[in-house]
Amino acid sequence: MTSDSSRHHWTVSEVSDVSGPPALLRNYLEQQDLRRCLRAAADAKPLRTGADVGCGYGRLTLVVSEFASEAVVGFEREPALLRQARALMPGIEFRETPSLDRLPADEAAFDFVMTFTVLQHMREPDALAVIRELKRVSTGFALLVEETDPSFVDGDPVADGTGITVGRGVSTYAGWMEPWPMILSFPRRIEPGYPRADVGHFMLFAKPG
Repeated sequence: MTSDSSRHHWTVSEVSDVSGPPALLRNYLEQQDLRRCLRAAADAKPLRTGADVGCGYGRLTLVVSEFASEAVVGFEREPALLRQARALMPGIEFRETPSLDRLPADEAAFDFVMTFTVLQHMREPDALAVIRELKRVSTGFALLVEETDPSFVDGDPVADGTGITVGRGVSTYAGWMEPWPMILSFPRRIEPGYPRADVGHFMLFAKPG
């Protein structure tokens, strides 16, 4: 995993590349589609606990709490984002973690775990390490919402310490998640006027067995 001293440090303004009315519409669409995935998971198995990994300032963590009956935890590396999340949602637990591939959580601690535009900002070895950690802490479902256009690369995918966005195909994520089957997948929606129509997919996986 990229060391804390060399990795890119994300700010509140970078979490979303729009503001004002477009940002409000985008978040509404995100919440709608996240609820679709949570309902699919909850219909298959009751959800008691949930985790939002790389939660930022928690803009979607609250939605997970609508379905997880007992507890939801947001995991984040950036202290500034955590301060925002804790101030806005004091009823939800937010845990600081130096690295998303070593979460301060027990094995099989959560019925539902998710990343939302997190893995797309990581180089492949780092993203694979986080996926292994998602599998470790989940006892039920893992939702990945990431860029899935393989032709899209923004930034230097090799150099450390730079902010990047890397599109990887749905089949790539499905391969990384094996042997977990994908039980739901659909395109991520974006507000009208955004310069790119393809901004990724929601990909819901279930733990086998």
